[in-house]
Amino acid sequence: MSHTCNNFLLTCIDFRFHKAIYEWLEKQGLLKDYDLVCLAGSQKSFLDNDTQPAALKQLNISSRLHEVKRVILVAHQDCGAYGGSKTFASLDEEFQRYTTDLNATETLIKEKHPNLEVKKFIAKFGEAENIVLEEY
Repeated sequence: MSHTCNNFLLTCIDFRFHKAIYEWLEKQGLLKDYDLVCLAGSQKSFLDNDTQPAALKQLNISSRLHEVKRVILVAHQDCGAYGGSKTFASLDEEFQRYTTDLNATETLIKEKHPNLEVKKFIAKFGEAENIVLEEY
């Protein structure tokens, strides 16, 4: 059995999104092709001084041992690590913050691992509480 994979997936610990992310991975044909890391606030964990060493350590290990080629970052609506949606004046402001942090995380990852591709998504509540992943 191969001991390599192509993707490093970083998601938040929030249980509300795990099933939708799993189903998305299945549709993308990635189920047996990723290392999974769940940290509160996902992308925020790379930007916070307290959690950045742990986030980078996981990426470094995945890169070294499993030779990943792509990082998939998944932020999500109403993230408790940011104080939830109520912290923001609007959904636009909330998503702008996540987008800003996703971009900053991509920059940091590219500084440390310039050969890695970075894909950025935000999981949002759709109609009837369905969850949709949108790429940014």
